[in-house]
Amino acid sequence: MSHTPAGPHVLISENLAGMLPQLTARYPAARFTPVPDAGPLLEEYVDAEVMFCSSMGEEMLNGILRKASGLRWMQVTTAGFDWFGGDVLPHRVAEGMVLTRSSHSFCVPIGEYVIGAALMYSRAFPELREAQERREWVRVVATDFVGSTMLVFGTGSIGLEVAWRAKALGAGTIGVSRSGRPAEGFDRVVPVEDCLEVLPEADWVVLAMPLTPENRYLIRAEHFVAMKDTAVLINVGRGALVAEDDFVAAVTEGTIAGAVIDVFEQEPLPSDSRFWGLPRTVVTPHTSFRASGNLQRLCDDFCANLDRYLAGEQPTGTMREPDLGY
Repeated sequence: MSHTPAGPHVLISENLAGMLPQLTARYPAARFTPVPDAGPLLEEYVDAEVMFCSSMGEEMLNGILRKASGLRWMQVTTAGFDWFGGDVLPHRVAEGMVLTRSSHSFCVPIGEYVIGAALMYSRAFPELREAQERREWVRVVATDFVGSTMLVFGTGSIGLEVAWRAKALGAGTIGVSRSGRPAEGFDRVVPVEDCLEVLPEADWVVLAMPLTPENRYLIRAEHFVAMKDTAVLINVGRGALVAEDDFVAAVTEGTIAGAVIDVFEQEPLPSDSRFWGLPRTVVTPHTSFRASGNLQRLCDDFCANLDRYLAGEQPTGTMREPDLGY
């Protein structure tokens, strides 16, 4: 890749402006221009070579993609690609624009969220909270996390952060992936078509995979039946990985012990959604990725890729399976 002597012009989402002092100090030859969510498409945007994009309205994004013909590389802050972009983005990628994600930024807090959710259930905090509300002094016997088994659907960067933390606390780890290839942090990995064979072993079933046409509504009634009645489902992937009616039936009827759900097909979750009132279910507002260190991790991820880009190397975090959208 060739670059102008003055350095690239980089567009950066306005909500990432907190990292601009670091970026301008590290890359004094580059020009960084903050872009708001919405507003007029300024002429200064159209000569950009690089874009680092977080929050941006579809109209603004599509306008830049249409007019910035010299845009060669765009990095997005999302953990997956399926929630990002408009109609123009696939055409630009097909024309050769490189699209990458921040591979290591949000996986850290998501890994902590999953372990926190599991420990919350193993230590019976939901029951203890209910007893507190009743002002009742109860004796609850917790369930050991050590010696339990965590089954993680998805063995990528998020799955890895979940797995090593679980192993550090004494749990066994089984991964489920499209390929079934061995992966760091997992005692073993099975292909997704064999998941029914390992579901009966799991105390914690974690969904941390991207949404693809292949795995939409992957988890259905037969999967809940295969789980232990003491198992807890933790979904930090995408809401559409689970058939909603089957999940509601499973948690209502006690087929599984409970769930922690952070992602939904419709977000924000409507106030009249049945999820809010489900028994033994903790609902969180797609917050597993939010943490105080995210901005610095995003900056580090972007700088690592910008260094590669400036050196003429391929940035990391590109789609592994473009035909499937991840």
